[in-house]
Amino acid sequence: MMSPETSLPRDRFALLASGADFSCEVLQALRRKNYQPTLLVLPEYPPAKNMSDPETEIVTAAPRRRLLELGQDIEIGYAPAARQTEFASLIQQAEIDYLLVACWPYLIGEALITSPNKAALNLHPSLLPDFRGPNPIEQQLARGMSRFGVTLHLLNQQFDQGDIIAQAKLIDIDENVDRAHLEYRNAVLGVELFIEAVKNHDHGWKPIRQTA
Repeated sequence: MMSPETSLPRDRFALLASGADFSCEVLQALRRKNYQPTLLVLPEYPPAKNMSDPETEIVTAAPRRRLLELGQDIEIGYAPAARQTEFASLIQQAEIDYLLVACWPYLIGEALITSPNKAALNLHPSLLPDFRGPNPIEQQLARGMSRFGVTLHLLNQQFDQGDIIAQAKLIDIDENVDRAHLEYRNAVLGVELFIEAVKNHDHGWKPIRQTA
């Protein structure tokens, strides 16, 4: 059970989020816990505009509007793939203790992984090592799975293969469950795992290596 919000850790953390539905649910769950990121990091710069029609977006790979609305009062940073090393320096200057990743479109390099003071972590909506890679919830639903959960793991330079800090299985799942409900439940549970991990960091984590 979570401790009262008054005992939440004071560490500074950056949330790296693509704007996919799961990342939006994670940000919303953090805000419900009154545990706001110091920095919201997006993988692409804002879309360019057609000067003859300023309402038209030229770049379509922009973060989804919902994420920007949820994070409208949080400082925004941009870390496109080609500028990871430069952004890592900004993370160090901002004295960020943790990176928390929730849906990110490209592999994160060593410079960014090692940039926070304490740890770089990923929330993945499956029970790793099962269903690594993109769209894990859709993969599970397509295969008719009935066992769902979320994993908090350390980042390394391979997709979803870092040592596991914590996992939790979803319970009371209806056989007709849909993707949106699973994303919401995984985000809520994943945020609890993250907050508890931050609280316990100074007491020593016991990461578990993924074997498959």
